[in-house]
Amino acid sequence: MEHRRLHEKMIFLMSAGAIGIIFLVIGVYQAVEFMDSTAFCGRLCHQVMYPEYTTYQASPHSRVTCAECHVGRGSDYMVRSKLSGIPLIFTTLFGTYDRPIPTPVANLRPARDTCEQCHRPGRFSGDLVRVHTTYQMDEKNTKKVDSRILRVGGGEAGTTHDIHWLIGGNVWYLPMDEKRQEIGWVGIENSQGELITEYIDPDKASELIHTDPKRIENEKRLMDCLDCHTRVTHIFQSPEELIDMAFIQGRIDDSLPFIKREGVKALDPPNSSLAEAIVKVEAIKAFYSISYPELYVSEGRAIEQAIEELKEIARLTTFPDMNVSWKTYIDNAGHQKSPGCFRCHSKLVAITGPQKGRVLDASCDSCHYRVETQ
Repeated sequence: MEHRRLHEKMIFLMSAGAIGIIFLVIGVYQAVEFMDSTAFCGRLCHQVMYPEYTTYQASPHSRVTCAECHVGRGSDYMVRSKLSGIPLIFTTLFGTYDRPIPTPVANLRPARDTCEQCHRPGRFSGDLVRVHTTYQMDEKNTKKVDSRILRVGGGEAGTTHDIHWLIGGNVWYLPMDEKRQEIGWVGIENSQGELITEYIDPDKASELIHTDPKRIENEKRLMDCLDCHTRVTHIFQSPEELIDMAFIQGRIDDSLPFIKREGVKALDPPNSSLAEAIVKVEAIKAFYSISYPELYVSEGRAIEQAIEELKEIARLTTFPDMNVSWKTYIDNAGHQKSPGCFRCHSKLVAITGPQKGRVLDASCDSCHYRVETQ
């Protein structure tokens, strides 16, 4: 009898233990899943990540989770990211984090493990039409259209050319500053990993060749997508750019006189708080009631819609707590907002290979050309 009771207790304890382990595994799995969610990254650390989370929601990658880009696949990187994030918990609790968050992000996982899980680098894209539409800040919000053909190019090793020619092999570069805007040296390898061409900044040549010859080998970086596409998701656009986009998409009526001028005046320079920005936007109603009383009555609905859209633009551009504006972060895709392509092109000179003695090509037609209009 005693043996039977002991046997029943053992069965009960084993069953309870098994059930407990199952619930523990489920709980751990759900906890890990939550820690990889955008809600955890964007809302739990609301104060710190508010600007990034806000612009992420309006970005081309808004349906891609934070972890897919910042962590990528694989348990080793997941564990590594969680461990490296422990010190950040304390900086968040005590409010000692940097304002703004510094970039580029140190030790970011290579793009081949994140971006290239969706984007195929070897695909040849050819030439693509890009239409850049802007509006002036005059009474008629005069429209200006600039159409260009981008030589996106790409392709497999041995055939790649145009803007994305570098994906056909390994391109190494040496950043001379923390922001990676000053490039001192570039080395290009062939498919066998042999260095075939080197370019150098003539102003840095003496330092890199004679004074500190080991610096290139010790500090060089393998160029990938994010060295040019630095703001692919957390895109901070200016009020002027966002108002132009609202015109294009019909969210603001471009027939409202001076609406762009008044919108930009309310939001640029950045306000000290979102509440202040909203008050300035609301004041645009008074501008129309005084300057255009008849239009204020006849187009009241369009004015109200414009005001609401400008409030949304204020939300996307006003981040005083983190000292962030549309001028804070560098976007190297192109050369409109930063040196971009010209960090290397038109600046570096070949010191080895078939191009020896020549400046790295900076011809505009190498990357884009205007659309011929009749």
